[in-house]
Amino acid sequence: MENKNKVKSYNNIILSIPHTSVAGLDHAKWDDKVNLIREVKKWTDWYTDLIFVPDNKPKVKSITADYSRFVVDVERLEDDPLDDMGQGIVYTQFNGNKRTLDEKERLCMMAYYHTYIKQLKALLNEHSLLIDCHSFPSALSDVDICIGVNDDWSRPTDFVIDLVAEVFKQAGYCVRINHPYSNTIAPQMDFTYDSIMIELNKRIYLNEQTLELIGFANKVRATLDRLYMLLLNYSEEL
Repeated sequence: MENKNKVKSYNNIILSIPHTSVAGLDHAKWDDKVNLIREVKKWTDWYTDLIFVPDNKPKVKSITADYSRFVVDVERLEDDPLDDMGQGIVYTQFNGNKRTLDEKERLCMMAYYHTYIKQLKALLNEHSLLIDCHSFPSALSDVDICIGVNDDWSRPTDFVIDLVAEVFKQAGYCVRINHPYSNTIAPQMDFTYDSIMIELNKRIYLNEQTLELIGFANKVRATLDRLYMLLLNYSEEL
């Protein structure tokens, strides 16, 4: 009898890096610049473009947002519930700080958002693994690595989720699934693909006061390199 089981594998890895830039802040009209600088320092995913993007791995492609999340947040959805709080695609308030925004600026930022999503979609195919690359302040959690997945068509198999977790655990990191953050970016396509979020606790690679990389950043990069290699050689019969 013919074996019709499907074999699953990845032919590329796509890295989405939405929150590492601080560009555009000089022109964003936030009321309290001191408050803005404090929030930017805390919530920017510093150096995630350097940490996640490997050297000489043509099957690992990346896209990085050109603007700060406090200018336009390419991670949000068009109908994002956070829009009611002023923290949708184009923030208008954040922790008490308000932003003045005219319609021309808003339309410009929305156009950039659509450009980013279009470019991201152009990299995807049905054998892609999309990795949503982030970091979070150490004050939020003792977890070193947060792995986020959706509860829908984009969720990788349990084997893949366990593989990602195990690579970090073997490197000595404390790992949790969907804590302190959950879910991952997964733009709708006319085919399905897998998506997973990896959030790094800033303390494992960054001095959060000086915003300088620490020596352990090389360990994080090496762990990610090993992870990419394993994922690109992954094969599973479903």
